[in-house]
Amino acid sequence: ELPSISGWKLAAHWQPARAVSGDFYDFIDFPDGRLGIIIGDVTDKGVPAAMVMATTRSMLRANAEQYISPGMVLERTNEQLVPDIPRNMFVTCLYLVLNPDSGEVTYANAGHNLPYKNCPDGVCELRATGMPLGLMPEMIYEEKQDSIETGESVIFYSDGLVEAHNPEGEMFGDPRLQRLIAEQPGGEKSISLMLAELSQFTGPGWEQEDDVTFVTLERVAEDIDRGDSEPEQLIVLEEFSLPSEPGNERQAMTRVSEIARAAGFPEPRIDRLQTAVAEATMNAMEHGNQYDPELPVTIRVLRSDRSLSVSITDQGGSQDIPEHVLPDLDAKLTGEQSPRGWGLFLIENMVDEMHVHRDEKHHVIELIFNLKEKTDG
Repeated sequence: ELPSISGWKLAAHWQPARAVSGDFYDFIDFPDGRLGIIIGDVTDKGVPAAMVMATTRSMLRANAEQYISPGMVLERTNEQLVPDIPRNMFVTCLYLVLNPDSGEVTYANAGHNLPYKNCPDGVCELRATGMPLGLMPEMIYEEKQDSIETGESVIFYSDGLVEAHNPEGEMFGDPRLQRLIAEQPGGEKSISLMLAELSQFTGPGWEQEDDVTFVTLERVAEDIDRGDSEPEQLIVLEEFSLPSEPGNERQAMTRVSEIARAAGFPEPRIDRLQTAVAEATMNAMEHGNQYDPELPVTIRVLRSDRSLSVSITDQGGSQDIPEHVLPDLDAKLTGEQSPRGWGLFLIENMVDEMHVHRDEKHHVIELIFNLKEKTDG
């Protein structure tokens, strides 16, 4: 099922050469609103390729839940595939993570066809290098970033399109595909146009040689139903991740305060902001991720006309979130009260609003600060 995201349109087409396929695409919805997009192609066709495809898809999804970095997701999946994949088989795969609010994308590529971005100046490749999955152990995957502006689109595809041949033996080829993308408006309509071009190129008697798969991602103007009042529009100022290591809460505190100052956050309240962010980050690293440096904490800073929001996400959804309690020093000294939960009490008293969310894999603490302090009226 295609995800529905305000300001974005997704479309896909899957056309196997046989009853089952080694081509696959997938979408991963993250709790913080990001979207993962995967497209892959297993060498060979039919049942063996489909079995490897299903295994690879499961591995990718499991690793995507543990690692924010697309390059690390491909690296871990490769290590898991290498010992068991049948001989002479491998998987090409492109994994991209979209931030729908900012339009920023982070991606890594394991030997798959390069996606093309259709933008006002023409067509450009989203180029990142890496060996196919399951081919060799200890592979490192280059990670790149780009952005998609309103009116721009990206097309992901498998080699069943560009390697198709006409009756004279001529290959469809990448240059022809680039020309088509440049001539088209992009997005969902491009799929039907390319399929029509492929049909015309191969002729009516074409015997499909390989699986053909497309996924398109298009950024469109948001259609906002404003109702009777103007909704609060949040802008992503920055998103970053830190390894779960003691002391890294100071990096989070410093970086968020710099972002907040640049966004016009009141200087007299910076100390409260720093304290809340440091405490929440330390809580996420210690209790959520158990100080495992391979499990990062992700920090996202957003701003509206009225508030600054900081969300801190860990990977410890299986851990219970301690209830925040009113500290009682006398009870603590007599052993009647544990300090567990004191940190959340401190955070709650440093911010204007605090929300805690949890799913099977993540905790998210959302800290909200009013840009102007409320006064009694």
